[in-house]
Amino acid sequence: MRIDSVRQRTLGAMVTMGILTALAPAGAVQAAPAVNDESSGLDQNVLNVGINSATGDRVVQAAYDELNSNHKLETPMGSNCNFYSNHWGKGCQAWCADFVKYVWKNAGVYAWENLDSEAGTTARYGKFFGTWHPGTTSGIYPGAAVTYNSSGDPLVDSDHVGVYVGVINGTQKVVSGNFNNQVYKHNLHYGTPFAGWTGVG
Repeated sequence: MRIDSVRQRTLGAMVTMGILTALAPAGAVQAAPAVNDESSGLDQNVLNVGINSATGDRVVQAAYDELNSNHKLETPMGSNCNFYSNHWGKGCQAWCADFVKYVWKNAGVYAWENLDSEAGTTARYGKFFGTWHPGTTSGIYPGAAVTYNSSGDPLVDSDHVGVYVGVINGTQKVVSGNFNNQVYKHNLHYGTPFAGWTGVG
């Protein structure tokens, strides 16, 4: 029996039993992060950010596609009304996780459809698949999902999640949704404590 088939059936069973998403509290809301970074970095050349996995390459490209899109802003600004939550049939809500889910879907990340709208979703995904690296940036590579949390368990209720896009001009950078009411490129360390990262591919 193929490993992919076994993995898919196991994942399906856990989703059916509510194990994979059970840690997400109903109606959990992640706070929009405070902004203390500079540029949005439009038109970044993805080939220069140090990609080291095919899936990571696609995730970074998909994140930059959204950074450069004409639907990256909340409408109206400050309302939490956004393209990404609307795409998933949600209302106006905190949307960093909805952004990451959209990017993962477009990049073809395995089992992307099991992500939800709470910022700890990629950490739970990583915990399930063995790609969650709590409390460290060691080994992080472009395309990884990064999770931020100010208190408590990041697997249960995190503050923010974004896509690590690599080292640009000597600084580690992340592209996030719901940052300053838009898709925005910011420093990996920006104020809210870094909780860990989840690898893809």
